[in-house]
Amino acid sequence: MPHDETYLIYMLTAAKRIESYIKGVSREQFDADFKTMDSVALQLGNIGEAANQVSKKFRELHAEIPWPKIVGMRHRIFHRYVEIDWDIVWIAATEEVPKLISLLEPISPSADNS
Repeated sequence: MPHDETYLIYMLTAAKRIESYIKGVSREQFDADFKTMDSVALQLGNIGEAANQVSKKFRELHAEIPWPKIVGMRHRIFHRYVEIDWDIVWIAATEEVPKLISLLEPISPSADNS
């Protein structure tokens, strides 16, 4: 599954970038910083794009990861970009991304997560 491993690394890297972007940032600071908002939204979309490329077999083997939810977020961000719900983005970044990292780390090969 080297193909899947590449996408897992990409997902994990993007998730860790989100963590670094919002570390120590309050919701008010987030809402006032368009660069951070855009960066987080882009990385959430990138996670969804990579998740969408993971094989069906691998997704079935790792059903603990909410694949449809992750891909759905990508669609919301990249196809409905004028209607981004920043409340959902904030919740995804602060609550769902840490969970995703904890699910991806044990199944991802080591990578430079910068």
